[in-house]
Order: sequence, then structure tokens, then C-alpha cells
Amino acid sequence: MKRAALIATGIALVLAARPTIAQQKVPVMALAPSSAKSLESFGAILGIRQLPSGALLVNDAGRRRLVLLDKSFATSTVVIDSAAGATNSYGPRPAPLIAYLGDSSLFVDAASSSLLVIDPSGKVARVMAAPKPGDLRFLGGSQAYVDDKGRLLYRGVQMMRQNAPQVPGGKLAPVQPPDSAPILRADFDTRQVDTVGRVKLSSGTRMNMDQGPDGKLQIKMVVNPLQTIDDWAVLSDGTLAFVRGHDYHVDLFHPNGTVSQGSKLPFDWKRLTDENKQQLVDSARTAMETAMKSTAANATPGTMTFGDGAMAAAAGGGGGAMTIEIHRDAGGGMGGGGVVMGGGPPGHAMGAPKIDFVPLKEIADYYPAIRAGAARADLDGNLWILPTTSAQSQGGELVYDVVNKSGELFQRVRVPQGRSIAGFGRNGVLYLVSGDRTNGFYLERSSIIGGGARATQ
Repeated sequence: MKRAALIATGIALVLAARPTIAQQKVPVMALAPSSAKSLESFGAILGIRQLPSGALLVNDAGRRRLVLLDKSFATSTVVIDSAAGATNSYGPRPAPLIAYLGDSSLFVDAASSSLLVIDPSGKVARVMAAPKPGDLRFLGGSQAYVDDKGRLLYRGVQMMRQNAPQVPGGKLAPVQPPDSAPILRADFDTRQVDTVGRVKLSSGTRMNMDQGPDGKLQIKMVVNPLQTIDDWAVLSDGTLAFVRGHDYHVDLFHPNGTVSQGSKLPFDWKRLTDENKQQLVDSARTAMETAMKSTAANATPGTMTFGDGAMAAAAGGGGGAMTIEIHRDAGGGMGGGGVVMGGGPPGHAMGAPKIDFVPLKEIADYYPAIRAGAARADLDGNLWILPTTSAQSQGGELVYDVVNKSGELFQRVRVPQGRSIAGFGRNGVLYLVSGDRTNGFYLERSSIIGGGARATQ
């Protein structure tokens, strides 16, 4: 019995050690020195698109313009501007630059609720109607993609339903904000929109909403500053990949209709002390108050929107946009009302929202594996994920996990200090962003030294 027990213990230890051994075998690749760097700075780079000529379309969301940067990164041309009177206007909010069929791209024209088609030379070729034009306003809060059949995929909104009281001072039922949002697929030919999956956007956040004697609606949010969330991307072959944050694995929906689940990816779980948790709360409170003031200053009268900035500030980057709107019923009262994401109807003012945070004991003891925007697809069929922590980081530089279309981690890539990945070119080319908000951001072109490990597909 003792011998059997020893053997069983030995087997258990070997199995427990497997993730560590596997993690040590994953090669960590470095990047070559940059072969080009932009002379011009940008306000905030939301994404890039490599064109056949080697030129880049740069989505400068900070200065609300789309810029064509030549292959040498020396000269640039503004394709879409935010200047008054411009033929094609960027619009008031950030919008994604979406890879479309071939080497063309799509960009949201907020003024006409349509999509601009940008040809492979970087010129606006035509305007195209969206399958569901009203949804275009949601595209600024998350990445959007086009699959192998030319259908638009994007993250939908968090929907809420609330019955309002019929008399002033009446109590509203407690509201539990949805913790996930749908990933929608829109067909340009049939104009049909369906749901292909869901991603978790928050956890532990609670909300109460009351109407006071003065008729004002008062919202109180209790926020968890450490959110466990999901992220998603569409690979170059049309595979839809969901990165699940609760145990750090990838679910894959392949173009042929099959579904597969990758194994749990190795992750360096970092423990939080109560002091760490309090620091998170203090930082999130300051950031959210700032974001809420900015949102309120630009809000539509009678509404209150908890947009990506405010929710992300409270959730450490994991929040999604949310607005609550309560409409009058046919009799003029506030009843049966509808629901769409943030505030009250005209004539029923919103009081300033009150923000509180969950007790420290309700905050997780470990950092979550990912934040919002962690996943992105390259042009060679791989998924790149930026985890929240990595033991392979030598001096604070970012280290990305690279996963193949089977959901397997086959290499890590360490980027130079002060850089992050803005996008990808073909055959292993990467575009990096460096700089800061004060001095502007710059683009650099690089590649993995030695070409990197090959994915096992």
C-alpha cells in the first residue's frame, strides 16, 4: 500500500508540474530593430491597415482622422478628416478601421450612418449601407471584423429592461447590469443580423435606480474594480476566436461550422493583498469620476451614458458601454418603459450618479488573465493575446502570447520597452506604437528575429 501510495503521489506531482514544464518550453521571441519609424506623430492610434504597396492606413482616433502613410513612413496624406466642410468626415467619436474583402477597408461615416469603402490604394471608393445602420454607433467601443464570407461582426450593446414608477417618489426595482454582450453577425446581402456568441464584459457590478420626490432619477452603482472578462477576434481564415478570461482558454468557431476548445493557456497568476486591492479601488474611483464628468459634459439632455471610458476606468479596462433610457408611456407617465443603455427621458432630470465600490473581500485574490482589447489577429492565421502579467517580462516590457487556430500557445513575443503592437503586416511584419499623449505617438515597423516559431495548425 505504501508503494502504491508513493507511486500515486509521484504521478500526481508529475501531472501538477506539466503546465510549468510546458510553459518553460514555449519559446520567447524578440523583435528586430525597427526598420522604419514615422516622422509624423499621431494623437492616438486605434488601428492600422497594411496596403499592397506597403503603405499604411492609420486610424488616428486622437485627432479624428484617417491618414495614409507611405511605405517609407516619410510622407502622409489625410484620407478622412474631422475639419469642418470636409467631404468625408471622421465623426465625433472613435471608430474602427475594418479589414474588408481583398485589400479594401471599411470605415464608419457617422454623419450618414453608412460605411465608407476604402480601396487598396487608400482612397474612398464608395459608400455602402450597413445591414443595421443604427448599430454603427456601437462600433467605436470594440473592434469589428469581416469574416471569410464578407459578413460584418461586431459587439452589440448591453440591454437592460426597467419598469418605471407611475408617480413621483415611486421606487424602482433594483437593476442588475448585464455582465455580457452579444457578438453580432450582419449579412450585407440579406440584411439579416444574428448572434454568434457572447463575451463577458463585467463581473460583480450592481446598480440601483430610484426616483426622488423632486422627480429626479438617481443611479447608484457599486463597482468591482477587478473584472474577469472575455475578449474576441476573427482570424485571417474567418475563424471566430473567444478568449475566456475565467480560466484563460480560447473557444474557436471555424468557417466549416465546427467548434473547438483550446486547452487552458499557461498564465503567471499574480496574488493581490488587501493593500493592493485598496490601491485598485482608489485608482479606479479617481479615474471613473474624471470619466463621468467628461461624459456628463457631452451627454444628450435627459440621458446619462456610462460609456466605455467610464466603465473601463472603473473596471480596470474591462467595462463596456452602457446607457439606460426610460421613456414616457402613451399616457404621459413613465411606465412600461424602454430600455436602452443610460438616463432618463426629457422632463425627468438625472441626478449625479453615485459611485461606490464592493468590499475588499469581494475583489478577486488574483489579477485576471486579460483586459479589454487583449486579443487581436495577425495576417498569418494566429491570435495574439496580451496577458495582464508575464514572468517573461524582464524590465516591464510587454510579452504577447501567440496562439494558433487550434487554440494552442506556440510562442511568446517580447516587444521593446515602451512599445505595444498597433497591427500586423503579412509574413510576420509587426507595426509598433511608441510615445505618449503629451508628445504624440509614433509608428515603427519590425519583425520577429529569425521569423519566429511556426504554428502547428
